[in-house]
This record gives sequence, structure tokens and C-alpha cells, in this order.
Amino acid sequence: MTFELNAGKLLGMFAPIWLLLAVSVAINWADWQDKPWTFAWVIGMPLAATALLWSFGYRRWRLELTPEALIHHTLGRTERFEWSRMGEMTVSRVPVLDLVSPSTLHFAYRGEGVSGTVGAVLGRRLLSVFGDGGGDRLLRHIEDYRKLHAGRKGKA
Repeated sequence: MTFELNAGKLLGMFAPIWLLLAVSVAINWADWQDKPWTFAWVIGMPLAATALLWSFGYRRWRLELTPEALIHHTLGRTERFEWSRMGEMTVSRVPVLDLVSPSTLHFAYRGEGVSGTVGAVLGRRLLSVFGDGGGDRLLRHIEDYRKLHAGRKGKA
């Protein structure tokens, strides 16, 4: 099962910038009117970044579920998180921006090396910018898939 990058959720990553811009425009309207190109530049940067990430990330940046592991494909590498080493997954949200900003999937992971030891204590986070639903829906799909394949470990 694969969850691909969602452009709307990717765009939502920039919601804090737009929120701060809205406050700045409300407070300093005259300054923004004097500099329309700066305003267009500030508005356009998150849109350009989203378009760039989308063009490079579509089909590459995704979550893949296999019977043995959750595989996180990023633009630069692939991370494999085996189900047997993963703790319980939860959804962590940005408190004020829950409706527009993407949440993260948080879980403990006991892997090899120093990062594995630290990972067991601090855990790992994956941006919830995949699939069509919210973070809770993505978590439900992952948990259901994990439960479905949990009993098949010893079977061939």
C-alpha cells in the first residue's frame, strides 16, 4: 500500500508564513502598498517552493507499507522502519494551525547505532503530507495495515 505526496498538505506547511504575513499586512498596510513587488515575492515564495517540491517529490516522496515495514521514501534517501522495532504511533499537531498545517506521525523506534538508541527515547517523526485524508485517517490506515499483517510473521 502506498500513500503519495498531497499537494494541498504540502502547501499547508507554509501556513505559519502566511499567517505572519497577514498580521504584517494588517499592521503595516501602507508599507506593503509602497512595495508591491516585495509583497508579491513574499507571497510567491511558498507557492514556488510548493511547486518545486511537488514537481521533484511527486512519486518519489511517499510512504509505502509492506508486511514487514513502513518505508519512507524522501527526495534524498529511503528510510525503512520495521514494524517489530516500532512503538505505538500517534499524531502530533501544531496547536493553533491544526486545520491548515500538516501534523506529524510520531513513534518510538529501536534501530541500530546511536540514532537507534536516541530514537527509542525521542522517537521519530514523519510529516503527514501523504494521502487524501488528515493525519488521523492516515494513522488509521497504517494501524489497520499493521494489524492485518501482524499475525502473518511466522507464515510463508
